[in-house]
Amino acid sequence: ICLRCLCWSLFRLGFRGSVDEATGLPNKNKCEELLDAPDPPDGNTALCVFDLNNLRTINNNLGHDKGDEYIRAFAEQLRLAVPSQHFVGRDGGDEFIAILYGVDWDGAQDVLRSIRAQTAEYSRQHPEMPLRYAAGRAIASDFEGSTLRELFRHADKNMYVDKNRAKREEAEAQKLQDQQLLHAGATDGKAAQLAKQLPKN
Repeated sequence: ICLRCLCWSLFRLGFRGSVDEATGLPNKNKCEELLDAPDPPDGNTALCVFDLNNLRTINNNLGHDKGDEYIRAFAEQLRLAVPSQHFVGRDGGDEFIAILYGVDWDGAQDVLRSIRAQTAEYSRQHPEMPLRYAAGRAIASDFEGSTLRELFRHADKNMYVDKNRAKREEAEAQKLQDQQLLHAGATDGKAAQLAKQLPKN
């Protein structure tokens, strides 16, 4: 057996074992490997968690191919928005993480704003399937001595706070839209009644 071929095959197997084939990002195995590091990270390390909204609705209404496209689109925009020195990976399903190195709270906020801007621009260009997600973050300096796994738990809790906020806002927007439609319907009804009362030529 050619030793060079064997080494190349082993390298490819190792590479494929850490890369998510659907998105090209590091996969859940790689994410979990980093999160399970036993030593606490540097204080200027932030961990961000992202969870896509509406994936089930897209899968049910448009099919799983569109759902996969939705996941790939978010992965691409996330990697574009986060500077290359930071880690970005798919932690399974519709969940992603980013590990930001050498940042304080403001620096982490800047990266999150960049992600919002990147996904908003994509959504503007693709109104048929805009990207919607919830995000949570935790920074090591706020949890002295915490491991990355413990930071992940804090960030995950904050992500669910953000997701619940978004659900409330969507519900309020839907309620307002329904009220406007009802008002428009009532106005149209009154106009029709007045038209009947007007003398005909």
